[in-house]
Amino acid sequence: MKRIFLFGMAALSISAFAQAPQKTRLAKVTTGVEPMQATKTVKEADKPSVVRVNGSNKSTATFGKGAEFQRTAKVGETFNNQQTNGSVAQHVYLHAGGKVSVTWTTAQDNPSQGSNSRGSGYNHFNGTSWLNATQASLRIDPERTGFPCYAYSAATNEEMIISHVVKASGTPNAGAATGLMLNRKTGLGAGTWTGTTVLDSSNIAIPGVLWNRSVVSGNYLHVFASFTDSGTNQPNRPYINGVRTPQVYSRLNISGNTWEVKKQVLTGYNSDRIWSGGGDNYAMDARGSNVAILIGGLTDDMMLFKSTDNGDTWTKTIIDSFPVPAYDYKTLVDTAMSNDGTVSVVLDADGNAHCFWAISQVLDNDTTDNSVTFFRGAGLNEIRHWKEGTPLDSIQIIGQSPDADGSGALNLSASWNATSARYGNISITSMPHASIVGDTIFMIFSGMTEGDADANGRNYRDVFLTYSTDKGATWDTTMQNLTQYMGFNLEEMYASISPTSDANLHITFSQSSSIGAYDATNNPDALGPYDLVYMSIPKSSILAKKTGISTLKNEVFNVVSNYPNPFNGKTNISVNFKQSTNAVVKVLNVMGQEVYNQSYDKIPAGLSNLEVNLSNVAAGVYFYSIEANGFKATGKMIAE
Repeated sequence: MKRIFLFGMAALSISAFAQAPQKTRLAKVTTGVEPMQATKTVKEADKPSVVRVNGSNKSTATFGKGAEFQRTAKVGETFNNQQTNGSVAQHVYLHAGGKVSVTWTTAQDNPSQGSNSRGSGYNHFNGTSWLNATQASLRIDPERTGFPCYAYSAATNEEMIISHVVKASGTPNAGAATGLMLNRKTGLGAGTWTGTTVLDSSNIAIPGVLWNRSVVSGNYLHVFASFTDSGTNQPNRPYINGVRTPQVYSRLNISGNTWEVKKQVLTGYNSDRIWSGGGDNYAMDARGSNVAILIGGLTDDMMLFKSTDNGDTWTKTIIDSFPVPAYDYKTLVDTAMSNDGTVSVVLDADGNAHCFWAISQVLDNDTTDNSVTFFRGAGLNEIRHWKEGTPLDSIQIIGQSPDADGSGALNLSASWNATSARYGNISITSMPHASIVGDTIFMIFSGMTEGDADANGRNYRDVFLTYSTDKGATWDTTMQNLTQYMGFNLEEMYASISPTSDANLHITFSQSSSIGAYDATNNPDALGPYDLVYMSIPKSSILAKKTGISTLKNEVFNVVSNYPNPFNGKTNISVNFKQSTNAVVKVLNVMGQEVYNQSYDKIPAGLSNLEVNLSNVAAGVYFYSIEANGFKATGKMIAE
């Protein structure tokens, strides 16, 4: 696997951490949730994983000078936090005049209750205010749906939200997948949605398509989805071109309301390289007459399908090949680098596709079952990029969860990869989602933050950003953390970026104090509600590296340690100030509540010991921060 390293990749300094072998399916199928089919099952590593255990005295993050530049709003909430099985769909769209529309999978009942109220949430900013967030959290669909994708037709001034239908419990054919729900509404904001089931099956024994990616270009709505079923209610899986449960393409003539192409396999999509399709391991973009579809997966090639004639004909490019073609879980005997199925693709003004994906690593040391070993080690920390038209050996590494403390290694707590912390089989750095404006590409992704861990040692995720100003030739090496300024012990996931922008970028993500997706066995407490958050960020602040938390080198101070730790009553934070400055020390509990705040004026350059008196707090884990001259360092302390 050849690639160009855009910035120095320091070898990870690691110490062994023995983890008891655990076996789990790719995603547990529970009532009311349609995770990717368990036909592709995955076991966690059968040999010890290795990560570097985070020292409790580490300074763990450096804040840039512009957290105040972000503007956020809660736009809805849901009790179903599984917004995708892998790749992120289009959930936010900026319209002319600063108007914004967002969607997400909403539910008023949790997965353990069946999520029968599940559907597409919708909110809209009219340039002045948002719709009521509580009302927006009710589904717009006429029946139970999930995993929506937003599209807008300028030609007909229609908003469209496309989701898939899985019948609610207590209804005829409960649990069956019966196609996509196409919700349409003329005009922006308030109004009446009309929902129609499309691309469904004429025979309930054969499933409709699920997990769509939909995008509008001109008068066409392009749809790519997985032709598969959702559970045992539909045991008959289709085979096309020798591929089990294939992914298929459809095209709607919007003004004519006519499906010109329905559930068609792409040219080159066959059993030569593909054994089975999957759900949410693909992304799509369209621009003019160009349509690009990027497909990945744990044991699959990274494939780009491209059409220059609105989907009439297609060409296939294998960007990065899996070592075993059409891998069927019976032949792999060596460790293989792959991707985790989270991908993104955008087309530039020249019609070239920019492809993004997160890396993964698998091994099958038991070729008698339908599973592979999935490694979740600290090395799985890369978002990669390839631009169509460049050599296949010019793959670039452009995004990582940053080494914020400058130790030379990504210091994650030992239990960051616990089963209860999982979102399917995504890696440490995952879920890229990109947008292109002129020559500039912005790419957001999910990453883990050093030092921000819960009482069980599981690291929280934040939303990071990197960018290129020359159509992907070079990328900024500063990984800007867009969300950690919102506080410790908050999980930000499933970030989506609008394909359109003005002076600002527009993104959405889910936020909660819970880590990991709901699982009745491994994570039953992750029940929500989860907030859906909208964020607006000036592009000028991003390009000036003033936004959120960044990995800009802190030239003002560095934290040496806090001692004693654990402590009883008082502790001292030893800080080396490189210049005379004012500083503020704050301490938060695990709920994110501030329990201590102390300001210092004109601290001299050199080593200072800042005493923190916490004699009035209960025993437990606390997080401290030191702010000086626009920079902030954080760490963890334990009160006895």
